[in-house]
Amino acid sequence: MLSIHFAKRCLRILHIAKKPTKKELDAILKITGLGVLAIGVFGMLMYLIFNII
Repeated sequence: MLSIHFAKRCLRILHIAKKPTKKELDAILKITGLGVLAIGVFGMLMYLIFNII
């Protein structure tokens, strides 16, 4: 069962939190996309290297 103290802390966080702006969301999506792409390229290179050897 949740304690009252925990529930108050959760409500405090919800009051402080805000939605990201369009500009912030675009930046987050670009950075995340580049990270996923970089990991994919790295994985593909490793796959090709180990299949050639």
